[in-house]
Amino acid sequence: MSDSLPETVACRLGFTGKCDSIRTFSAFQGHLLTMASNSKQQKRAKRAASKAKQNRMVRGGQAVKASAGDSASIEQVFNKAMESDSYKELFEKMKVAQESGLVAMISVFLVDPLLALVLKGHKEEHATDYIVLVFTAYRTWLDRADEDTTMAWLESDEFQQAYIAASEVVAKQQQQQKQFG
Repeated sequence: MSDSLPETVACRLGFTGKCDSIRTFSAFQGHLLTMASNSKQQKRAKRAASKAKQNRMVRGGQAVKASAGDSASIEQVFNKAMESDSYKELFEKMKVAQESGLVAMISVFLVDPLLALVLKGHKEEHATDYIVLVFTAYRTWLDRADEDTTMAWLESDEFQQAYIAASEVVAKQQQQQKQFG
C-alpha cells in the first residue's frame, strides 16, 4: 500500500469500502495506523459524528466540551481560520469542483494544506471533529444548510462512497507525484 493521506482520512472517519478488512496504511509523516473491521469503522464514524455534534450543542447557554487539550485547539484552529476568512478560497474551489460531482469536491478538500496540518498535529478523534466542522461550515456557506442536514449528508452512503472514491483519486495523484516528481 502507498502512504496516502486521503485514504487514511477516509479510514479514520470510518468510511467503508477500501478499508473493509484489517490493513495498515502508512499515514502522513510516516505514522502508522491499523485499519479496523468494517463494523468497527462504522461504529467509530457514528461515534465521531455524535461526539462532534455533542461538542457543538448548547446547554444552559454554554457550549459543552467533551474534552480539553487538542479538542480546544481544533476549535481554535477552525475559529481562527474562519475569522481570517481562510476558508473562502477553499470553499470557492470546492463549490466549482462540486459542479463536476461530489468526488471532485471532496478531492479539493482532501488536498487542503490546513487539513494536512490538523491531521499531522492532532489525535484522530479531534481531526475528525475538525473535518466535520469544516464540512458544516461549507454547507452553511454554500446553501445555508443547518447542522442536522449537514450531519445527515456526511453520514449518507452517497457521501461516504464519494469520500472513499476521492481518497483513492488523491492517493493515486500523490503516488504519481512521488514517482515522477
